[in-house]
Amino acid sequence: MEKNIPVLLQADVIVVGGGPAGICAAIMAARGGAKVALIERWPILGGQSTMARVCMWHTSDRKKEVILGLTREFVDRLKVYDGVQQLPDFPRRHETYLFSNEWINIVYDEMVRECGIRVLCYTPCVGVLKSGRKVDSIVVGSKMGLRQVQGKIFIDATGDGDVGFFSGCETVVGRERDGKVQGMTVVAGFSGLDKSRRKEIEEAHGPMFKLMDELCQQGKLPSHGPHWFGGNFIWRWPGTLIACINGNPLDEEDLTRAAMDARAKLPKFLEFFREYWPGCEKLELAWTAPSIGIRESRRVRGLYTFTAEDIYKQRSFPDAIGHGFWMVDIHDPEGSGRTTWMDKSTHLAPGTTYQIPYRILVARDMDNLLIAGRCASATHEGMAGLRVQSHCHVMGQAAGAAAVLSLEDNVVLANIDTAKLQRRLIDNGVFIDEERVKNARHS
Repeated sequence: MEKNIPVLLQADVIVVGGGPAGICAAIMAARGGAKVALIERWPILGGQSTMARVCMWHTSDRKKEVILGLTREFVDRLKVYDGVQQLPDFPRRHETYLFSNEWINIVYDEMVRECGIRVLCYTPCVGVLKSGRKVDSIVVGSKMGLRQVQGKIFIDATGDGDVGFFSGCETVVGRERDGKVQGMTVVAGFSGLDKSRRKEIEEAHGPMFKLMDELCQQGKLPSHGPHWFGGNFIWRWPGTLIACINGNPLDEEDLTRAAMDARAKLPKFLEFFREYWPGCEKLELAWTAPSIGIRESRRVRGLYTFTAEDIYKQRSFPDAIGHGFWMVDIHDPEGSGRTTWMDKSTHLAPGTTYQIPYRILVARDMDNLLIAGRCASATHEGMAGLRVQSHCHVMGQAAGAAAVLSLEDNVVLANIDTAKLQRRLIDNGVFIDEERVKNARHS
C-alpha cells in the first residue's frame, strides 16, 4: 500500500474498534494523559453491546464480584438513567446485569467525550502502513477516499484482528481441527406480551422450553438460542429470542447470507409463540439487532496463548491484569444453538477464578501493537471463556494502561513493567489478587 496516502489525523494511541474492549482501552489511555483516537466502523460505539444487542454483563464468581473497574463505572452511570437491572436470581452468577442497549450507547458517548477522545465512527480500517516491526499508521476508508491515521501505539480491538492481520502478524481462525468458528446469532425483540398473565406465562416456561426443543429436533422449528418471556426482568424489557446460524464472519457474502438466514427463522418462531405460549397471542416482532452477533473469528498471536487448561486449572499469572470466571462456552459451529455451557460440569466452582495474563495482549510480531477483546491471543477453547463482554472490558482497560506506560517509559510493549501496570489498574478499580500474582512469580 502506498505511503503517500493523505493523513487524516495523528494521536499518541490509536484504538481501532469501538466495542467493549476498545472503549475501555480508549478511556483508560486518555485518562492516563495520552492523546487518543478511537476508530469505529459502525455508526455508533458499543460493538456487540449495541449493534448486536447483547445486553448482559456477568461480573461475579458466584461468591463476590471480581470484575469491577470500568465495568462498575458503566453500571453506575446506567443506574442514573434507570438503564440497568441487577439479576440476583440469575442461574449463572449472583451479580449479573441486564442493561438497556439504548442507554449504554449514551453512556459510552458521555465517557469518551469527557476524556477528550477523538472519535471517528463510519470509518473502517482497510489496511496498515508499517516499518519493520512498527505500525506507522492504519489506513481507513472515508468519503474522501483512503486516509492515514498515524500513531505511536496501536490497539487492535476490532474483534476480527484486522490491524494484526493487515500488519502481517500471525493469526488463527476458529477451532484448530477445521477452522470453523462458534455459531453466530441474531437477537430479536418482541412486544405485545400480555402482562396481566404473568403467573401463567412464568409457569409455562419449563414446558415451553421442552416443547421448543422437541420441535427443533423434529425439524418443525428452527434452531435457536436462549429466549425469555417471563422472569423478573422481562417485565421491564420486551421478550427476546436468539436465532442461531453458522457461517464465516470473515467472508462478507457468507456473513450476509448468515444474517438473512437467521432473520428468515423469525416468522416461524412468532407463529409458535402465538399458538403455544400463554400471553403471546398478540405478540409482534418489535426489532431485530442491526448486526449479527459474532462470537469468534481471527485471533492474533501474542506472547502467550491462553488455553482451556488455564481456565480449568484456574491458573494465576505473574503478569495478571484481572480475573475471569466464564467457562469454556462454545456455541456449536454448525449453528444448532447448542452450547457447552449446557454441561454444568464445565462450570467453575463458586468462588474460583482464573487470571488473565498481559502477554495475550501483546502482538508477538509487532512492537507497538496491542490486541484486546475476542481477537486476543488464545486457542479456540481459551477464547470461549475470555470472549464475554465483561472479560473484554478487563482486557481493554489493561491495554489502554499498558499503552500509556509504554509511552511514559519509552519501552516497547513487551518490556513494560508489569508490576507498575498492575498497580495502575488496581488504582483504577480493577480487582487483581496480588497474593496469587506473588505466588505465580515465585512458582
